[in-house]
Amino acid sequence: MSAPAVAPAFRLSALHVRICLVALGLLCLGLSVVAQWLRPDQADVLSLWAMLGLALAAIPVLIDSLTSLKADGFEATKYYMDQFVALAILACFAIGQYATGTIVAAILIVGQILEEHTTLGVEEAVNSLTRLARVKARRLPASGATEDLVDAADLHLGDRVRVLPGDTVPADGRILSGLTTLDQATITGESLPVDAEVGSAVYAGTTNLTGAIEFEVTKTGDDTVIGRVKHIVEEAKTSRAPVMRLIDDYTRYYMPLVLIIAGFVLFFTRDVERAIAVIIVAMPCAFVLASPSAMVAALAVASRLGILVKSSRFFEATQSIDTVVFDKTGTLTTGQLRVVSLHPAGGVTEDELLALAAALETHSTHPVARAILGEARVRGLAVDASLQTQEVAGRGVRGGGLAAGRRAWIAELGVEIPADVTDTANASSLYVARHGTFAGAILLADAIRAETKATAESLRALGIEEFVMLTGDREAVAREIAAEAGITRFRANCLPEQKLEEVRALKAAGRRVLVVGDGVNDAPALAAGDLGVAMGALGSDVAIKTADVALMGNDLRHLPRFIALSDRTLRIINQNLLWGLGFIALFVALSAFGLVSPIVAAFLHEFSAFFVIFNSARLLRFDETAE
Repeated sequence: MSAPAVAPAFRLSALHVRICLVALGLLCLGLSVVAQWLRPDQADVLSLWAMLGLALAAIPVLIDSLTSLKADGFEATKYYMDQFVALAILACFAIGQYATGTIVAAILIVGQILEEHTTLGVEEAVNSLTRLARVKARRLPASGATEDLVDAADLHLGDRVRVLPGDTVPADGRILSGLTTLDQATITGESLPVDAEVGSAVYAGTTNLTGAIEFEVTKTGDDTVIGRVKHIVEEAKTSRAPVMRLIDDYTRYYMPLVLIIAGFVLFFTRDVERAIAVIIVAMPCAFVLASPSAMVAALAVASRLGILVKSSRFFEATQSIDTVVFDKTGTLTTGQLRVVSLHPAGGVTEDELLALAAALETHSTHPVARAILGEARVRGLAVDASLQTQEVAGRGVRGGGLAAGRRAWIAELGVEIPADVTDTANASSLYVARHGTFAGAILLADAIRAETKATAESLRALGIEEFVMLTGDREAVAREIAAEAGITRFRANCLPEQKLEEVRALKAAGRRVLVVGDGVNDAPALAAGDLGVAMGALGSDVAIKTADVALMGNDLRHLPRFIALSDRTLRIINQNLLWGLGFIALFVALSAFGLVSPIVAAFLHEFSAFFVIFNSARLLRFDETAE
């Protein structure tokens, strides 16, 4: 039995009403028993007291049963079990077994309350995200340096906030002064702290470990990363996985079957109590709780690991995956390109070449742009940030008579590139042109992630054998990275639309495809796959919006952990269903043979419900080091 989902205040009020009615019902029953000793000659009055006790205890169940007549979907299934209890109580009322009916109602209602609180205990692991945003903030007024201690909810865009060592960051922002290290494990699931300096982004819910910093608020409340994560997790909790919908569909045919069995028992034994016991033990509570309790626990574990799952159905979707498509830059590699060498041409100096490229890349978030701008800062170059630019997806960027991008694209623009300027095997080249003249080439290199090969091995251990790497980089670079990662199939020089075509071709060939990318250039491919997973989604709105699953950190090992968690979740659900079916079959048989009374049947029913809940709670002990 489950009560309807309501706001916390109303949940508490309904809980008090149920407890009071059950207590009054048991009190009336107790009075009838005591009065029977004192006034054994007043049987009719004593029977009325017992009848009143049953009526009071039955009120919550009867109300929920009537409500269920107007409900549909999963809400109807949740109320569905109250109809079984109502039927059993009405049967007790009809045959005059008031004491039995009152005790049965009390056991089931108290059991329902305990079930709700046990399930809420599982949900508490998910709701801990909310408390991370309920912190105090040291706001600095514009008029002076004296700080005001305010709630994080009272912060506004542009506020200046001071964060001391040990404080929780109250909002998303950008550091204005100070140097520190931040613990982002609450969001990313990664234990190693990250360094932060002037210009670095900070996120609500993370912890400041070392130095004092001051930052400007850029996002507050639900607009922060943790606010969006909480919202998505809340939606995921109410989503319906295919296995849950299947259970709901079959549950609708369950009551007629139980009534038929109870009818046979009554017909052959002429014992109403046996039929009532059959109805009580046959309540499908274990079936209804089998999937939701496991899915909520899995969402709690995923949140702890820094894995944002948008819907519970994605846990089930991983079971059919047989092919994983990887983007290269930022996924298999660190995505932190560095400038290896500069090769200016046409009288341009190295610093001039770098400054031209930096001017074009000022407003881009691409890894190439970050590497160029980082090198420019190291050299102390002045960069023109006012240049109006146009980015051509997968090719390059141009504006103000300047262009930077792939060799083929620069050549298409009519720029003649000297024959002696060639690509190298282990680095990517950015070709720069100024007013139609070749200005030089910048060589950049990326490093493979340390965990990439181990991740591929873990995925193979989970039964996935086919791996494909798609990259816009050159074939020589792609071949080297693929060999190092243990990936035998790759496609180089891919534009975003070509990545999309490749994913569609794999699906057309009957493959079940999981796509892993950074969620930006790979958005079409992520959306086209059977399951899209975005890497390093912390601070990336695009990644969080486009992917089905977002790895908030940059540890690729979270991918096999998510698949292993999904596999264990489905195993737990199957266990719940199997044991639930076994319990019901056994208890129905015992009741039919008269070995179980209605009161004992109520206890046995609650036992099966709690078995499912606690079996699902085992997921909370999922080892985050498992791969």
